[in-house]
Amino acid sequence: MSWFTRWFGKSWSVAAGARRPNSARLRLEALEDRQVPTVSFFGGNLLPQVQAQALYLGNEFASAPAGTETATLDAFLKDLTGGPYLQALQRAGYNVGPGSAVAGAVDPTALTVGSTISDAFIRARLQADVTSGLLQAPNANTLYVVYVEPDVAVNLGLGQGTTRQGILGYHTAFVGADGAPIRYAVVVSPGGAAGNSVLPEAATALDQLTAVTSHELAEAVTDPDVNSDVNNGRLGWFDPRRGEIGDVTENNPSAYVRLNGNLVQEVADQNDQLLSIFAAPPTTPPSSLIGTTTTLQGHVNRRSRFSPPSVTFTVVISPASGSAAPGGTVDLLVDGNVLGSATVQVVNGVAEATFTVEFFARGSFTFSAQYLGSSQFQGSTSNAVTVNVF
Repeated sequence: MSWFTRWFGKSWSVAAGARRPNSARLRLEALEDRQVPTVSFFGGNLLPQVQAQALYLGNEFASAPAGTETATLDAFLKDLTGGPYLQALQRAGYNVGPGSAVAGAVDPTALTVGSTISDAFIRARLQADVTSGLLQAPNANTLYVVYVEPDVAVNLGLGQGTTRQGILGYHTAFVGADGAPIRYAVVVSPGGAAGNSVLPEAATALDQLTAVTSHELAEAVTDPDVNSDVNNGRLGWFDPRRGEIGDVTENNPSAYVRLNGNLVQEVADQNDQLLSIFAAPPTTPPSSLIGTTTTLQGHVNRRSRFSPPSVTFTVVISPASGSAAPGGTVDLLVDGNVLGSATVQVVNGVAEATFTVEFFARGSFTFSAQYLGSSQFQGSTSNAVTVNVF
């Protein structure tokens, strides 16, 4: 389960949640400031063309003014899924793109003002509403967005806390009665009799609903099964140190912008930088970019009998012409999977990046490096270097 919280910090462990891209145990050491935080793909499911549907949970949604709010949120979901918000994720290389949203449904279950309902209760209502046909049947791209009526809090269960304790929303999944996954996000109204947590950047209750929805939807399409029983909770796009792409930017005031009048949160690109949904297309055509050559070299480090073997890899990026040194980011790959990223540094006029990898298992490992390019230089892929550990 992944949640959006502004009061409590979160601790993430690759060993606990992520499926490493290589079965052998490799560890990338940080070298001073050369290794940067990065969002990596861990092989889990994605929702490449999300099909969103809102579920308005509670009988208050059947009457005004909450009834008017449902039409506003339905229109917002169409804007969010079909326009520049998801186009930005596509542009960032997350392998997801624009989707769609259909009209939401009201589940008129009576909820008590000031009460706290459980996530298990929400799952039960989702299953019942799918079974009855109130909600469209789920498919591989379906995401239900559950809006809980005002003045009601949610307890996530398993000691994770409630929406009174800094949690603004969350997303997760479970295996439905017919064996198909049911993926959903939960968004609560701020304050009120339930004392739900409040997003400081939101000027109105609607601002909070739309901003939290954008956060959860971005994470749900790029990492839909985190900590769930679907696909053993295998991660999609995730930063092992900072969480999902919405978590990385949630405390950045600059991340909150207006999309067609509604407040949304911009999320992180793969280098943990703020991903603008309004970024202009590149003005430099690819044909005018300077070509590059990327070279990978490995050096086996001397070790003591008590330390694991390690290799320091140096990546050199050489421009095809001119004296300017390339900048940007380099990925280090092992057997075709990204192990880590580093920022290019200029050392004595040479553009390079350095990685140190520790080996905790025997085997043969093939490394390569990929320079991702910049506004001035084309990207390029290095030669392969094989490391045999006996």
